[in-house]
Amino acid sequence: MVKQWLRRLLWRPFESICRTHPLVPLKATVTQPVDGVTCIRIDNIVTQFLSRLSGGYDYAVCYLVDETLLVDTGYGWAKRCLQKTLRDLGADQTITTVVNTHYHEDHMGNNDLMSDIAGVKILAHPIAIPEIRFPAPVAWYRNFLFGPTRAVNVAPIDDTLATKRFHFEVHHLPGHCPGHICLFERTKGWLFSGDLYVAAELDSQLADADGPQWIASLEQAIALQPACLFDAHGTILTDPVAVRALLQRKCDFLITIRERVHAAATEPQTIQALTRKVFDRHGLIDYLSMNDGWMSLITGSDFSRGNLLKSFLRARPEE
Repeated sequence: MVKQWLRRLLWRPFESICRTHPLVPLKATVTQPVDGVTCIRIDNIVTQFLSRLSGGYDYAVCYLVDETLLVDTGYGWAKRCLQKTLRDLGADQTITTVVNTHYHEDHMGNNDLMSDIAGVKILAHPIAIPEIRFPAPVAWYRNFLFGPTRAVNVAPIDDTLATKRFHFEVHHLPGHCPGHICLFERTKGWLFSGDLYVAAELDSQLADADGPQWIASLEQAIALQPACLFDAHGTILTDPVAVRALLQRKCDFLITIRERVHAAATEPQTIQALTRKVFDRHGLIDYLSMNDGWMSLITGSDFSRGNLLKSFLRARPEE
C-alpha cells in the first residue's frame, strides 16, 4: 500500500510530465526497408545505453504498413516523438488500424495517442485484450524503462486483416506471452513477428513466458517460409535464407534449454538449484545471481532464467 501511494503521489506526476517532455529528447529514425513498409525507431542516448546493457536489442519499434496500418505503438516515453513523426509523415490522417502484437507495455504504450489523434480501431488477440483494456501496475524497472500506459478500448482481431494493397493472415504464436500474434503477408512473404524472435539467446524472461509454446510457435513460423522478417525490436531481414536461419537459431536455443531442464530435473530440488545446473556458468554475475542471470539481480527475479525453466517443468511429462 505504501508503494502504491508513493507511486501515485511522486512517480505518476513525474512520468506524466516526462511522457510529453522527456528529460533527454528522443529522436525518430524513419526507414523504408521495402515498398509499403515504414519502420519508425525512436531512441536517445539513454535508451541506446539501456538497450546495449539489456542484451543488445533495441527498444520496440513501430511499423507503418500501406499508410493505413500501424503494427505496435511503442513505449510510453516516446509519445511526443511518435506523435510528431506520424504528423510529419501525414500518417495521422491515414491510419485506420492499429495492431498490438501483444500486451507488453513497450508495444502498446501509445495506444491512447492513436485513439486520440486518429480515431483508429485498435486490435489484439482476445487473450491479450483484458491486459490492454485494464493494464495492471508493472514492476518499477518496467515503468522506468518504458514509461506509463493508458487504458484504451481494443477489439478482437480476426483471422485476416487487409489494407489497400496487402492481405495479412493473423497467426496466434504464443510463448513470449499469452495472446501473442504475428502478421503474415503470404504473397510478399512478410512476417511481422512481434517478440517471437527479439534475440537469439535471450534466456531471461517474465513469468508469462512459456518455453514449450514458444518452440511450437517458432516451428510454425518457420513452416510459413517467410521471405522477410520485421521484428518488433528492430531486426529486419529481407533474405529468406537469413530469416530461416535466425528463427531456427532461436528455436534451437530453446530446445537446448528444454533438454537440459529435462536432464537435470531428475529429483525434487529448488528452482535455484535447477537453474544452476541448467546454466552451469562461472562468471561473477552468475555467482551473485545463483546462475539466474544479471537481469534477475536488478529486477528482483521478475525477469529471470528461472521463469523460463519453470515453463518447461510445467510441460514436462510425468515419469
